Amino acid sequence: MPWTGRGGVTLSPQAAAVGTGVRVIDPDAVLVRQHLGGDPKAFEALFRKYQTPIFNLVTRMVRGEDAYDLTQDVFLKAYRSLKTFRGDSKFSTWLFTIARHTCLNHLRHKNVITEDSLEESQEEHPGNEPIDANMDVARLCETRELQRIVDKVLVTLPAEARLLLILRDFEQLSYEEICQVTELSLVNVKSKIHRARQAFKKRFQPYLAILEGGNVR
Repeated sequence: MPWTGRGGVTLSPQAAAVGTGVRVIDPDAVLVRQHLGGDPKAFEALFRKYQTPIFNLVTRMVRGEDAYDLTQDVFLKAYRSLKTFRGDSKFSTWLFTIARHTCLNHLRHKNVITEDSLEESQEEHPGNEPIDANMDVARLCETRELQRIVDKVLVTLPAEARLLLILRDFEQLSYEEICQVTELSLVNVKSKIHRARQAFKKRFQPYLAILEGGNVR
């Protein structure tokens, strides 16, 4: 139930616990424990909560009919590995990590990306690029046509750049959570997201005149 703070402001239990030393319990972790304890509905609740975010990530990474099968693979892997979840990270971060590996393995097997290109993309290139706070790819998806164009441009980006934009701009993961999912340093994540946004912006530029003219194809 909500708590009332100073000035009569209503706070959620999570917000009220900040700064009090009270540990906030992750509701997803509770469901994991309930599942491991034999509750058949607990994993169903996790599936319903994350089905759409995971499908959105997968379909923007691989496209086509494979996205449906891969989404099922992600949850099947999570189901089989749930006993290994120790709560060191949020359940959502753990699940997105499984989705990342599933998508990249699929692209690798389809020869869309190679081992060499993947390893090269994971190298540390810190740089000193500023974060473009005003650039948020998801903000462009205000209409169905715009979303179609955004997805069309996204698929032209390298796999890692596309993944980073999806995690940050569409799924709204924090930089720290993205570090956990991608196993990259914080500096490298921020730098790569900045470069990915700039690459997207450059490739999106030719569509601007069409959009402004109201003739979107």
